[in-house]
Amino acid sequence: MPCYVKKTDDGTTFICGEFGGHCSICADAASILCDFPVGDGKTCDRNLCENHANLIGNDLHYCVDHYQEWRNFVDSGGVSKNLKNVIAIGSEKGGGE
Repeated sequence: MPCYVKKTDDGTTFICGEFGGHCSICADAASILCDFPVGDGKTCDRNLCENHANLIGNDLHYCVDHYQEWRNFVDSGGVSKNLKNVIAIGSEKGGGE
């Protein structure tokens, strides 16, 4: 039977049982997968516990490494630069109907 390590304010607790995979950063039970796109329609899928999953959107989580990559992209103005290239369907520039 697998055991998981849970860090608490009072110390460390061990929980044993079938709770799924282990967090790839700590030994806690993982209930979240990293959703960072890695190409070919695939995502990172790194196992994460609630403490190590970074919520960036509605049910969209990144691991610590990919969250830092995302923050660097956002902080460098990458989001607004890329959104300037978006053409709405049906707009005059998009060809529309």
